[in-house]
Amino acid sequence: MSSAKIIGQPVVSLEYFPPKGLSAERSLMTGAHALRRFAPAYQTVTFGAGGSETDGSFNWSVRLQGLNEIPTAAHIALCHFSREELIKFAEDLWEQGIQRLVVLRGDAGGDTSDDLAGFASVAEAISALKQLYPFDISVASYPEVHPLAASPEADMRNLITKQDAGADRTITQYFFDNEDFYRFRDAAEKQGFRREIVPGVIPIASFERIKIFSQKCGARIPEHFHTLFAEAGDDKAAQSAVSRRLIEEQVRDLAQNGVSSLHIYTLNRVDLTADAIRAFQGEFDQDLEAFRPALVG
Repeated sequence: MSSAKIIGQPVVSLEYFPPKGLSAERSLMTGAHALRRFAPAYQTVTFGAGGSETDGSFNWSVRLQGLNEIPTAAHIALCHFSREELIKFAEDLWEQGIQRLVVLRGDAGGDTSDDLAGFASVAEAISALKQLYPFDISVASYPEVHPLAASPEADMRNLITKQDAGADRTITQYFFDNEDFYRFRDAAEKQGFRREIVPGVIPIASFERIKIFSQKCGARIPEHFHTLFAEAGDDKAAQSAVSRRLIEEQVRDLAQNGVSSLHIYTLNRVDLTADAIRAFQGEFDQDLEAFRPALVG
């Protein structure tokens, strides 16, 4: 782990989840508009998670980019496409000005070409997309190892092949113990990964839900988190205070240990996301008053 602090402009990217219903749509639009004040490098809406369909990925990518003029990345879960569908989808995105992609195997995907849009691997799909257009492509990585990986070594080799195919960066699965990220970052660099490694962090909007999510993706929850939320009980304000404290402590530590780019899985919680951004950017610039938006709760 490096103790050197990076001096320079911090970079933040934001990820929202698909809204369900008119009220949730309005909330997402309001929140995304408010968070634009922090000048995120790009934004994205998750599609294809948990085996869900990706029908809204195109529409929401175009809609969000038109809303706040922040570059938007479209999620591509390969398990939901045929090769022909993937190429057509990518062409349509490029024509609409969407030039960033987050390319994933997808939660429902296996190891056969039928599960990977007809390609032999995620890396092969990345190569095809790069040949089609000069997309900026982010890929996933797992500081605590992918739950289905044969071994940590195999997981790392898979990441290297995606780099070699043209991936521009990797965004990690969320984690709660920064030491897991530092070990992963050091190992990836030692194995020859030369692209940007962006840590993904998540505010805890609901501790019960995050426990379920974490079991599925293999993210370990530190024991003291359980203690803190147990002490908060059913008090919503106390729960939010714990969530705010934890995410702020995490991102400050990341900034103090060489991280200058951060990806936030917002869970559409504008308040906690704004708290995280302020804490992260505050390590680079203590005067953040110009970035404080009037947020809708």
